[in-house]
Amino acid sequence: MKAKKVIALFLSLSMFLLALAGCGTSSNDANSKSSEDPIVISIAHTDSSNRSTNECGIWLNDYLQKETNGKVAVEMYPDGQLGDDPDLAAGVKLGNVTIYFGLASVISSIVGEKASCVDLPYLYSTYDEWVQGTFENGGLELFNEALEGSGYTCLDMMYNGMRCVASSKKIYHNSDDLKGQKVRIAQNDLNVKLWQSMGANPTPMAWGEVITSLSQGTVDALDHSLGVFNDFNIHEIAPYVTVTNHCSSPYPVICSTEWLNSLDDETREKVVDGVHQMCEKQRVMERENELSYLERFEQEGATVYTLSAQEQEALKEAVKPVYKEWRKRVGDDVIDAWLATVPQ
Repeated sequence: MKAKKVIALFLSLSMFLLALAGCGTSSNDANSKSSEDPIVISIAHTDSSNRSTNECGIWLNDYLQKETNGKVAVEMYPDGQLGDDPDLAAGVKLGNVTIYFGLASVISSIVGEKASCVDLPYLYSTYDEWVQGTFENGGLELFNEALEGSGYTCLDMMYNGMRCVASSKKIYHNSDDLKGQKVRIAQNDLNVKLWQSMGANPTPMAWGEVITSLSQGTVDALDHSLGVFNDFNIHEIAPYVTVTNHCSSPYPVICSTEWLNSLDDETREKVVDGVHQMCEKQRVMERENELSYLERFEQEGATVYTLSAQEQEALKEAVKPVYKEWRKRVGDDVIDAWLATVPQ
């Protein structure tokens, strides 16, 4: 009986030691596999899959795969596949999305009104002014200052296009024409104040509801870029396009600060450099594309009108109360810093 107990004890001890060895091997294998797995950067947005924003994201995957020998890969999720803009912006902090780009108003609604200053009406009136103000005169740095402490980092900015108006009703020459018109906007206090000052009835609405609402007459017009009008064929249901250029409204390219800092120095440098190149390519591509959109709209039966200098000046005058209001909200120093980026 005593011998049997010794044998049983020996067998139990042997099995325990084997289990420990197996666990150790499994753990080492897992760590080895983990270190070899690629870093997958998921980029999600609500633009169409064939827009310059998405195409340049596909380019970024090829670039980073080559530069990192397959260590970093990019997966693109266009067309709102992973949710609407607010969901995607929140997903960056939750880890569901690595990088998100979309209207700055989506980010400012989360981090605060200082970030909304990038969308001040008629801050930049042309593409060239926006480029110089953002990348040469400190606009990008100011935007990141507004993000401090939020957990977000803006790596760069894409060109969404100067914001214009597409209407199912008419061309808008002035505030009188806009009076009472329901204009769909992204939810943001600045957008509300902007359109109220220009005479319209701003109507916040999720992007997924826009097409139906325009078709059914729930809203009269849409405030967005020519590229979005083009990619979603907005001119077919809202065939009156007024080129107002009332906001530059870029696409901040946003990631989690924690995620960015978690990358080793070499990988982080290559990722950031790749994003800079992606955004530069996108800006040039979208600007070239933008010049052809108006031709397409007219060829397909839409009425296109570009505001005269006098008409634009009248709207600039109309939105001055917005600047006065925003000085109260964010401070003179913040507004003055943004105005200092405007090319002279």
